[in-house]
Amino acid sequence: MRRSIVWTVLQREWFETVRNRLLMSTILIPPILLTVAPILLTAAVGASQLPPELEQQVLAQRPEWASFTPGELAGAFAVQQFLVFFLLMPAYIPLSIATFSIIGEKQARSLEPVLATPIRTQELLAGKAVAALVPGLLAGWVTYAIFVALASLTYGPALFGVVTDPSWLAGVFLLGPAVGLSSVVAGVIVSARVNDPRVAQQIGGVVIVPVIALVLLQATGTLLVGAVGYTLLAIIVLVISFIGLRIGVRLFDREAILTRWR
Repeated sequence: MRRSIVWTVLQREWFETVRNRLLMSTILIPPILLTVAPILLTAAVGASQLPPELEQQVLAQRPEWASFTPGELAGAFAVQQFLVFFLLMPAYIPLSIATFSIIGEKQARSLEPVLATPIRTQELLAGKAVAALVPGLLAGWVTYAIFVALASLTYGPALFGVVTDPSWLAGVFLLGPAVGLSSVVAGVIVSARVNDPRVAQQIGGVVIVPVIALVLLQATGTLLVGAVGYTLLAIIVLVISFIGLRIGVRLFDREAILTRWR
């Protein structure tokens, strides 16, 4: 694989992304909402306390929270639910960019000249994949850093310790990139067979379903995933993603794309 070719594709993709107002809105607006929403929710429940049964379930899985006041415990449980939402940005942003990148070029007839060049399929897809993955990861990480700063300034050391514990770090910096890569793979595979970006995003959105399921499980208090759990999930998702990458390269039939999408 020639790095210079991959870098050229990468630069071109980022230039096209910046020019696309719709894509830029999906990158910029949701991170702002995900930064503010947890702070507001925690403020709303800060003066309340959890039901006794739920409190026992939470403390059984997070014994380090036993020293919290009832209000701090309610706030910690509320803010814990938003960890999973920081996995959504590495999921849906790369999916949006990847599908628009490939299908948009099909519709604009700009993919055909590229495929007619000596560029290898692996080089083309590598450049597009990295170009789609990086914005999602940066959005998630920057949003998380701002969120931690706001939480520490607003609620003090109790919640600062919650949002910087090993489970959050493993979720944001290990599982987040793994989910992002799986989203890119889904976008590449679907885009190779579909010529409508909305259909591709709907099909590729299956990647987000497990994330939503994790949200629902944690909201009941019966499962609060720790650092080990997020690390294992990251490994599993990465293995599936690398397998999917190999499938995606094979499905990306250059000759079929050149003739099918005319």
